[in-house]
Amino acid sequence: MFTRQVSVRSLSGPIGIGTQIHQAVEMPGWMPLIGLMSYISLNLGIFNLLPIPILDGGMILFLLIESAIRRDLNQQIKERVYQVAFVCLLVFAVMVIFNDLTKLPLFNHVKP
Repeated sequence: MFTRQVSVRSLSGPIGIGTQIHQAVEMPGWMPLIGLMSYISLNLGIFNLLPIPILDGGMILFLLIESAIRRDLNQQIKERVYQVAFVCLLVFAVMVIFNDLTKLPLFNHVKP
């Protein structure tokens, strides 16, 4: 995605996950569903460890920075960084849900 080899349109949110689960349930056996659940769990774990300040990886990053400078960062700076990160995550979530909605058959006639 960052190297522009994968399109942002390939991202899926809750609606895409629901369709994938529906397809996995229709397959014979239980391995497709277990595999999809493990894939989603792994992706959420990796995403949570990204150094985005509001996620766990961001908390680790702040702790590393504070331990390197051997003092606490200013609380107002932390709050502003958390606010910016929260807005960025909300924009990302809206973008992913919008991608999911445009993939629905209802919106096929709207696409150029």
